[in-house]
Amino acid sequence: MIRYCPSCWAENAYEAVTCAACGASLDEGDKDFVGRLLDATGHPEPTSAALAANILGLRAESRGVDALLARLARKPDSMDVTAAAAEALGLIGDRRAIPGLAAVLLDSERPLPARLAAAEALSLFRDADATAAMRQALAQTPLPGLLLRTLESALAGGVTIP
Repeated sequence: MIRYCPSCWAENAYEAVTCAACGASLDEGDKDFVGRLLDATGHPEPTSAALAANILGLRAESRGVDALLARLARKPDSMDVTAAAAEALGLIGDRRAIPGLAAVLLDSERPLPARLAAAEALSLFRDADATAAMRQALAQTPLPGLLLRTLESALAGGVTIP
């Protein structure tokens, strides 16, 4: 088994007490569950980062907003992690997330599932800034059909989950 450093994410032997790469302590006994989730959003393995983002969203954990926004801003990044971060931010509902979600939605270089997740998250805000971002995305051409239908549905008051 390997143990990842919570500081630099280097791989270490499971029995190690300090990181061989950076010297940080591998003992996380002083961190609460949310603190560990916040660290895990930066994990280089996409499944771990996406799972941490999902849990933060399901808990509507407002302490996760900054870490999720940081992950959302990574480019390039795993499509699954970007989508999970966007979904979590929508569930948390903190308005600070709107610009980051809008940036993903409007970025035509982002994968479609990530843009869909950003659109769906924005639709949960029922906010003028979120609506403006969705309208701006609708004005972009061409839009993939599924994204177009999701935005139209969200602006009409209901979200179509693909």
